[in-house]
Amino acid sequence: MHRSTVHRCLSLLALVAGASLAGCQSAQDADKDWFEGGPMKPATAETLQLTVRVLAAKGQTAQAGFLLNRMLVDHPDHLGTYTEGAEVLLIEGRVDDAIAWLTRGLDRMPGQPLLLNDRGVCQLLAADLDAAARDFDAAYAADPRDADFVSNVALARALQGRDDEALRLWNLVVSPQEAASNLRVAAGARQKFASADTAGAVVIRR
Repeated sequence: MHRSTVHRCLSLLALVAGASLAGCQSAQDADKDWFEGGPMKPATAETLQLTVRVLAAKGQTAQAGFLLNRMLVDHPDHLGTYTEGAEVLLIEGRVDDAIAWLTRGLDRMPGQPLLLNDRGVCQLLAADLDAAARDFDAAYAADPRDADFVSNVALARALQGRDDEALRLWNLVVSPQEAASNLRVAAGARQKFASADTAGAVVIRR
């Protein structure tokens, strides 16, 4: 997005924050849309999440973090509060904090497969293959039809040296040629599975 779009988003959020401090209004005013002179409506979780994404893409992670903290307070049951937060923390290289953030989401939404998958990615980046495999397995068990979850379980198996299982799983979601190629890449990365090269084979979802 253009810089002006970012500024418009920030201006809107600033107005929303100011509106929450306003005094009481009449029932007639409360029914009005802001375009008709009524009060600004609170930003939705989706609006905040999109703004966080724009800020992070611009490298403005501190501002994104401010909004994420607001989302944590205002929208603690919104999935994007945790997936987007982990993404921003990974941009800053804060892998352990990303794991903690996703764990917070899982405390709120136990067994949520996207959060499990994303935490598995972070565990892999933290060089904790066993923890990553557990999270990938749990995500896959919750939704075995999701190709991303299948692929990440396959990757974990390959990194563990369980090549036959890895190939069987990859063959469910990609061509045999791609499955064989994935296995070769994983085999070459078994001793450095937390590196950027290996992370590229993992799917993190938002």
